[in-house]
This record gives sequence, structure tokens and C-alpha cells, in this order.
Amino acid sequence: MNDRSKVIACFREAGFRMDTGRFEHRLIAQKLVFLLKLKGIEFGYPFRLYVRGPYSSVFAQEYYQHADEFSRCETASSLSPSEADCVGELTRLFDNSPSLLEIGATYEYLVQEMHEPPEQAYRTVRRMKSFYSNEQIVKAVNRAKQFLFDPTAEEAAALDAELQEWQRAGIRSMRH
Repeated sequence: MNDRSKVIACFREAGFRMDTGRFEHRLIAQKLVFLLKLKGIEFGYPFRLYVRGPYSSVFAQEYYQHADEFSRCETASSLSPSEADCVGELTRLFDNSPSLLEIGATYEYLVQEMHEPPEQAYRTVRRMKSFYSNEQIVKAVNRAKQFLFDPTAEEAAALDAELQEWQRAGIRSMRH
């Protein structure tokens, strides 16, 4: 299966019909593919960090050249059960929200690709994405961590407690 067919299969699974004429659709597409790649779905697209987060010019060229295929979301390719589960989890956590995907993907690029410690990456995202609310940033970072972290039961309980505290802190900061 080529990368384009696999991406279209992922988009179909996510219920996302891409309109290359819409900026937010291009942003969603870039971030979905980047996060799925980090989760282990194999795509050959190289990504770099740009103003709105991870971006692949190779992927962009492909969706512009094959815009009709992407908008129809039709492919003979299908995903493995684990790939479909991965897409389902990403869709459930981010609901194809452009802002949450942009923030979460940017955070994970900083951590995974640039090897920034999580605390530093969070500060960098807050600085880079200052046009988003603290609540949105906390929510997106938490969801990105949740998506990419494959915890044991004990780790999951500890992470849940941490995420709840971050959520409460974000909400409290909005009240002050």
C-alpha cells in the first residue's frame, strides 16, 4: 500500500473528507498524519516544524496533486485492526479539532523530534501558540500525551491523576 492510499484509508476511518481548498482541512490533515506516524503507522512523509506546527511539503504536494482522491475518501486500501484502532483513538481524543491537533502535534514534535524535555516543550508551545487559551493548550498537550503514551495499568492510573490536575489548573487559571 502506498502512503497516499494509507492516508486516505486513515481519513476514511476518521470520518474526515479533505477539501484542499480549506486551510483548516489542510492543517487537520497534516497533524493527523504526523501524530499517526508518531504512533507507529508507517508513512514516508518527512515533517519539519513550521509556524502552525509539523508540516510535510511532500505530503502537501501529494494532496494537491490528488485532491479529488482525498475529497472522495475512496481507496481500495484498508487498515489493519491496530491501525484502525489507532485512528479511532486519535479521532476520539481530538475530534478533528484544528486547534487541538495543531497544539498537540507541535508539543509532540518538540518532545519527539527535537528532544525537548516535556516541561520545556510545554513552555515553548505556550510561547509559540500564545493566540490559544491556556485551557486549550493544556487540553491539547494532555490529549497528545494520552494518545502517544502506552501505559501499564499502574502508569495509566498515575497519568490520569496528573491529567486531571492539569485540567483543574487550566480551568482555575481561566477564572483568575
